[in-house]
Amino acid sequence: MRRLLKQALPPFFYSWLRSFVHLVRYKQPLDPQVEDLKRVHDTLNSGCNAPKLVLRAGLRFRLHPESVESFKAFCYTYPPMVEEMDAFLRLTTGGQRLLDVGALHGVFSLAFVGSDPGRRAVAVDASPIAFARLLYNIHQNSPRQVVPVECALSSESGTVAMHYEWEHAVAAGTGGENSGQVVKMISQRGDELCQRLAFEPDVIKIDVEGHEIKVLKGLETTIAATRPIIFLEVHPLRIQQEQDSLGDLVSMFEKWGYEVLNLEGRKVAADEFAKAREDIRVVLSPVAAN
Repeated sequence: MRRLLKQALPPFFYSWLRSFVHLVRYKQPLDPQVEDLKRVHDTLNSGCNAPKLVLRAGLRFRLHPESVESFKAFCYTYPPMVEEMDAFLRLTTGGQRLLDVGALHGVFSLAFVGSDPGRRAVAVDASPIAFARLLYNIHQNSPRQVVPVECALSSESGTVAMHYEWEHAVAAGTGGENSGQVVKMISQRGDELCQRLAFEPDVIKIDVEGHEIKVLKGLETTIAATRPIIFLEVHPLRIQQEQDSLGDLVSMFEKWGYEVLNLEGRKVAADEFAKAREDIRVVLSPVAAN
């Protein structure tokens, strides 16, 4: 049952559900941090009814009804994702071109272009289910600023075996207990995609549930040429399922001249990063040449 719930529910919602059950069982008050964030959210959204939502001041969107709750995770319902969005908005103030890999419903692409009509984004997602929501949200808000692309970015162009978890198309762990729900998705090297679109990203966001090393390998030429800041969600256990390792990731960063920072901007030591066992959100920043 637990496995079925994890496949059917968004990852942030599954985590929230576990916390909610614990709160009800032990009759504990709601997390004060969530309460504080919700008060801010409610103030911003005063008079704004679903499917419209104010993500942050100045960022108001009309959303597909199935997208509203996932956007709220970046507003108050899941504090780690609120922190991630705050860091993303803070650290991309000088950026103009975002490559959003694992865009899902497009929250990062819309947040990025929403504050500046001159900005552009390419939003990539492999899941046909999520892609339908993504298309709707782009059309309703920023059709001239965001280019949607339905495929999986990987180290090779062709196809990649994936399975569904909620609306995510996930490569890691495909087969085994997921052998009955395997789907083949079109894959592309990010370098080829950027070249075809004549797109030179100065910001890259990657959230691909364990496929991140293969995505980065497929973007090596682009990263070397444009030196973007990279927002990366790292899934250590799923990376292992992909026959990769955090050591591989560290070697790539060091080769490219990048350092790993946490969302507060503090440097993360390579050996500390390589030992991570829980999912973490980090920022890869190019080291300035001497």
